[in-house]
Amino acid sequence: MTATSVTTLKKNIVFTLLCCTVLMMFVAGSTAASAQSCPTSPNYTPDFTGASSPACLMLNNNGDAGYPGFFPVVNPPTPPPGVTTVLRLTPNATFTAGSAWYNTQQPVSGAFSTTFTFQLSGSTNTGYGPADGFAFVIQNSALTALGPDGCGLGFGDSSTGCAPSTGGIPQSLAVEFDTFQNTDDPNNNHVAIQSCLTGPNSIDVIGGPCKIADNPNLTSLPVPVTLADGNVHTVQITYSGPATKLLDVILDGNDLFPDGVFFDMTTISLNSGNAWVGFTAATGGGDDNQDILSWTFTPGAQSAVLSTTATATLSFPNASGVTAYAYTGQLTQSYPTPVMNVQPILMTQAACDALVQVNFWPARCFVYQNAENTGLDSAVVFAVTCPDSPGETCGSAAEQNFFAQLGTGFTFSYSDNPFFLFPGFDSLLNPFPGWLKWPLPAPPTPLSPPSPPAIGAMSNQISSFTIDTHVNGPSGGGGSYWVATYDTPGEVGPGLQAGPGIKITSPAGSYPPKTVVNASYTCSNPSTSKPLSSATGPYLTAASCTQSTGIQTSCTFTAIVGPGSLGGLSCTGTFTTPAKKGTYLFGVTAIDSGGNQNLGAATYTVKSQ
Repeated sequence: MTATSVTTLKKNIVFTLLCCTVLMMFVAGSTAASAQSCPTSPNYTPDFTGASSPACLMLNNNGDAGYPGFFPVVNPPTPPPGVTTVLRLTPNATFTAGSAWYNTQQPVSGAFSTTFTFQLSGSTNTGYGPADGFAFVIQNSALTALGPDGCGLGFGDSSTGCAPSTGGIPQSLAVEFDTFQNTDDPNNNHVAIQSCLTGPNSIDVIGGPCKIADNPNLTSLPVPVTLADGNVHTVQITYSGPATKLLDVILDGNDLFPDGVFFDMTTISLNSGNAWVGFTAATGGGDDNQDILSWTFTPGAQSAVLSTTATATLSFPNASGVTAYAYTGQLTQSYPTPVMNVQPILMTQAACDALVQVNFWPARCFVYQNAENTGLDSAVVFAVTCPDSPGETCGSAAEQNFFAQLGTGFTFSYSDNPFFLFPGFDSLLNPFPGWLKWPLPAPPTPLSPPSPPAIGAMSNQISSFTIDTHVNGPSGGGGSYWVATYDTPGEVGPGLQAGPGIKITSPAGSYPPKTVVNASYTCSNPSTSKPLSSATGPYLTAASCTQSTGIQTSCTFTAIVGPGSLGGLSCTGTFTTPAKKGTYLFGVTAIDSGGNQNLGAATYTVKSQ
């Protein structure tokens, strides 16, 4: 293909690919901190079993020894599966305050997502009821940071005097979950975002100069929430990074601030973009056990609430703060826990290719332009999880229930994507874009090129491909790792047949010029196809089988059936040999019902009469 033909490409090319089996290896990740080693970022899932202090968490209190600490989960109510040990920020005792900080500062000026579950229960003071609440806090003050008890929630001062004048935590941002109504609160069940920038933080919500945002009535949400009802609640807090600087809070699937809340994280005076992250909590005249059941912090990740009526778009900036690419999602049928968390994993094209070429040789991962920073292009693998679902996997192979249209929008250059040519040579060697996936383990763990491959996985189809902007395809019923690829015509892996398989029995040998020759060939599904009795993918029967050289005058297709057959088509027909002598290529393009294409060829000779 010439450079001229590349620039005249159509901009919207639609494919319906359905791909075959992929193998990859997952590297086991720590699910709880230990005294010997700590994950780079908080990863306490499914609970805090095995956690220790002060190895990974710095725990501080205002005199109530033993709190915060690690305790058996409250039962009843029945905790989520796998939860036995929780981080108790305060006990059901009055006038206590506690804070827990991850010992390693986390990158917070860029995009991030943190997910945690909490349970507030066991109040012993019937006069005041549950109190006072807790907060997720980002701060660059100190690992020993702790604010007032009572209405101070362990992080903030109060202008009304409801909290001791011990001083709020400076250089902090707090997302507070308040369960007791004081003079400066709208009610006893609200979520507010508070920051006094580099000054001591405050809990004043009504008229408070440090209030960033407030959702004043959680009982009026589409899914009503009562924070201190003793049930387990799930929170996702997302920051979009320097490009848009939007903070969002999702509580039990409710987006509390649908348009996001603008906040420049650098205004709290970070340490090269980093700060400590963790929790504070307090009781006053009222009390309860304030427990965090699980917690993960994922730099670079973002969350969205999906619906069947609109497409949610997550934009990811590069290191320069410029949006480099996007991830999109829209449900195609209702899903009970519609929060989707997306973490991009950047890697070189060679490393990404090693993941997909176990089965998809010679597939290559698309390289996104400026994915990391100006001049630093990268392939991108997306980890898609549903934090509210069991194991965060959005379903499983046995129980697929997360049906959505997922996609990635990006800019690429042809120089970064070798051999990406469209429409290809003589329309036979098209790039065949793919939207490959691997299922997630529970809980999700990191990935690396297989050496050797250990876990088998299925890929998925794409439904559309825009040559310069977007790859889109259905979720296949669950969350997974996703990557956009191109050039997957062979779909060959160790011990696997190319698919769809092509066998040409005629033409063969030599023929006179301008002679009508009988052609005979078969197109079979690859060995990874499911049997014809199965109505689901990844492959069904071959959909077409077309010779692409010579002039076809007739062809009769018959279905390939019988014991041991994988299905396919058999063709008998005719074509006319060229007028000039020489060696010629007889090509056949096979397309299976999933849209997968393969090229088969045989040579024949035209001799002089």
